[in-house]
Amino acid sequence: MDVQKPDSGSNALKRAGRDLSLRYKSNVAANRSLLKKRLGRQSAPIRVHGFRYFFLTAMTVFLAAVVLDIPIGAFRGDWPPETMWWAARLTDIAKSGWILVPTGVFVIIGFGLNWSRFGARTQLTMAKWMSAAGYIFISVGISGLIVMVLKFIIGRARPRHFDELGAFYFQPFSDSSFASFPSGHSTTSGAMFAAIAIFFPRLRFVALVLAIWLGFSRVLVGAHFPSDVIAGVAFGAWYAYFTALFFARYGIMFTTDENGWPVRRRGYELTKFWVRG
Repeated sequence: MDVQKPDSGSNALKRAGRDLSLRYKSNVAANRSLLKKRLGRQSAPIRVHGFRYFFLTAMTVFLAAVVLDIPIGAFRGDWPPETMWWAARLTDIAKSGWILVPTGVFVIIGFGLNWSRFGARTQLTMAKWMSAAGYIFISVGISGLIVMVLKFIIGRARPRHFDELGAFYFQPFSDSSFASFPSGHSTTSGAMFAAIAIFFPRLRFVALVLAIWLGFSRVLVGAHFPSDVIAGVAFGAWYAYFTALFFARYGIMFTTDENGWPVRRRGYELTKFWVRG
């Protein structure tokens, strides 16, 4: 009776899978242990400034809804052709996938590597890039996920329904044409703006202009009302700020200044992201 030999290629693949799984578990456990050791390493007490920010945001969104949403909803599609052309080509830059895919892949690959094979300087460089990618992924990904749920629950009609339903019609738990508030693209823009503003303070004005432009391109293409965009940008920025505070609590990438605001830690300047041997 012939005995079929096991497929060596299949066994090698299984071993590689087991090794990768064990490496992931080991790296996750090591990171959890590191976070416990680093807990509370911020330089000043963390204070959340979100209550004042929430009030100002709510008032701004309400004002935009009352003053701008109806006239701009009626004006949709009548923008200058050149403006519409640029808006249509630039609006999808703020899709979260452009940010989540590379940062997510980077983090996944990083966790799958055997860090013990690298020297201390290389490990430090990898840790810096991993923390930066993780911060961006969390800020953009979770804020976008929350907004996706909110859009579905709130169910605001998009501008395409303006003629028959107006600017303030709500149909919760419906399809994507009733998912206008808040804007998901604008949430991504706001999260990236805040991340850049915290990490590179000198670029905060440029980041703010880009966030506003990318957000309001959604108005120009008829996908959202102005209040949707303002709410999305504000929420994305708030979530990136909150995530930076969370990182600062463990002394990773960020610390806090004397007023409790998150600031970049020394050694995380762009020119120092690569540690030379």
